[in-house]
Amino acid sequence: MATGGLRADTRGWLSRTLSLSQDPLPWPEAIRAATGFAAVIAVAMALGRPDAGLLAAAGMVQGVMRPDVGPYRSRVLGLLVPQLAGAAGLVMGQLLHGHGWWTVAMITLVALFSGLISSVGKVLSGAALSLLFMNVLGAGLPPVGELWLPPLLQFAGGLFYILLALLSWRITDSGADPQREAVAAVYAGAADLLDASPHPGEARLALSRAMDTAQDALLRHQIRGEGNWDAETRWLVGMLNAITPLTEAISVLVRAGRPAPPGLAGTVRRIAEAVRTGRRDAEIPPFTGDPAFARPVGYILRRLPSTELGGPDWLGLPAPLRTRAAEATRLALTSGAAWRYGLRLALCMAVASVITEVPGVPHLLGIPQTHSFWVSLTVVVVLKPDFGSVFGRALLRAVGTIVAAVPTLLVLVVVPRGWAAVPLAAFFGGLIPLLKVKSYAMRTAAVTPLMLFLLDMVAPVPSGELVAARLVDTVLGSLIVLVFGYALWPESWRIRLGDRITAGFEAAADYLDEAFTGSQDARSRDRRALHRRLNAIQNGLQQMLSEPPPASRRATAWWPALIELDHLVDAITAAAVRVGGGAEGPPPERKVHAVSAELREMATAVHEDRRPRAGNLPDPSAEDVLGDVVTQTRSLRGSLPP
Repeated sequence: MATGGLRADTRGWLSRTLSLSQDPLPWPEAIRAATGFAAVIAVAMALGRPDAGLLAAAGMVQGVMRPDVGPYRSRVLGLLVPQLAGAAGLVMGQLLHGHGWWTVAMITLVALFSGLISSVGKVLSGAALSLLFMNVLGAGLPPVGELWLPPLLQFAGGLFYILLALLSWRITDSGADPQREAVAAVYAGAADLLDASPHPGEARLALSRAMDTAQDALLRHQIRGEGNWDAETRWLVGMLNAITPLTEAISVLVRAGRPAPPGLAGTVRRIAEAVRTGRRDAEIPPFTGDPAFARPVGYILRRLPSTELGGPDWLGLPAPLRTRAAEATRLALTSGAAWRYGLRLALCMAVASVITEVPGVPHLLGIPQTHSFWVSLTVVVVLKPDFGSVFGRALLRAVGTIVAAVPTLLVLVVVPRGWAAVPLAAFFGGLIPLLKVKSYAMRTAAVTPLMLFLLDMVAPVPSGELVAARLVDTVLGSLIVLVFGYALWPESWRIRLGDRITAGFEAAADYLDEAFTGSQDARSRDRRALHRRLNAIQNGLQQMLSEPPPASRRATAWWPALIELDHLVDAITAAAVRVGGGAEGPPPERKVHAVSAELREMATAVHEDRRPRAGNLPDPSAEDVLGDVVTQTRSLRGSLPP
């Protein structure tokens, strides 16, 4: 259910890049940020230490830029770990402040390390950004007291924001538990898909994304083993696990193009509401219609009151923490994509830091003036592949900075330095959450005035010179990214998803090989993992659509193949469910292996950037349980881009 009904965005890449999100404005976050920045700057002004206020506010900026979604465990980790990484980066930056080439070497090595760990997960990606951001800030700012004081100030600002966030969540969430909401959304998505059948449209994609979100909410960042989970977590994991047979039955229904049995969607919605409210004792009448759905719904209702995991593992529970940590380390050290990104980031940071840290280099390069660490900060926030198009962000950051700098200059020139900084900090800080949800350019337009204002508090130069210098530095940093982090790396402006797509075809072949011979538990886990992989490919294609040609054209060309691959997974699932219900299975050595070999040949062709060789697919037959799979495999081959 990864991409059914999905339509490619037909707008031009520039229109997609400049488009604004329709997400609602997060007013609670804005109030929280405004309060936090005002309090931090007020304390700094009262103590007569604006430099301390700058460092504390820098810690808060790292928190404000983080997403405010997911279970509380993930939110706190997403706020706390980057603060710790930022403190470490700040210490290293302060140690080598003003040491010329040694400073350049240190920033380059930190950039390489940050690039490697960025691929491990969202929390470490945020930590990598904070590590490098604060490292550059520490190397660029003059020392503030003893070595331990700057990281303490930064961490104190970040911790204050975390405390405000905890208080805000308790007030704004109104007792709703994010984990229950996530699992309930899966059941609600299944009901929506039943209502939409036989024309599923976007409901199929919505259900698959809801499953991904619920899995992440329950299983990602679990530190304790399943034996030590609390009763609520065990119940929710069990309920998410229990919907697997129902989603497989719905896949068969949608694949057959039949409407859902009357009353089924209503029963599933009542289960969703019971999960949302935590009512394990809810009295829900069983569904008595089609036995193909009565059995999985009956299993869910029997599972509803239980807080024990029990039963089969159709979801795939997380491995022990030590195993996951070892796998994450292996991924960071052996992934070719991680090393390529790390080297791109290190090269750009080396160029930027040479310009800003080594006297005389700007003159040798024909650059007419000395530049600040703002050049390196621009590189840090632009060259972040998991944020979207690098080319688009370089363009949008330059545009956003220019748009924001002019009114900021007027404010800084008109408003005198002093206690007026408190309401200005509240205003600029509160803008960040409101604008960051709309687009990268608007997020830049929000962060730029805040950072300019904070630096103006401690800068010895007039405000006009400060803003003008930041404009030039932003453009220079964006140019460094475009040349040394984009144009020189062919994988940046060509489609970067070859390995992912290859892995998707191979995973589909593995799923087919096991669908009729393996256990239902293994098949269900493989199917869920395969849908997550397809969703990741789809997200990657969405990012590529915002790149300039030829990457955006190539991404558009891959949409039909991705849709056909998703349909193939559903066809395999439907065939396996039919065999499980008593239909005669296909001979694996003759038909199943022939189709899986065809899928593996497609995977090899994608990896080698060529057309797949002619295969030996069996003829499809309406009576054969594998007939639909063969037909869909041929459609998939025909959809591959030239």
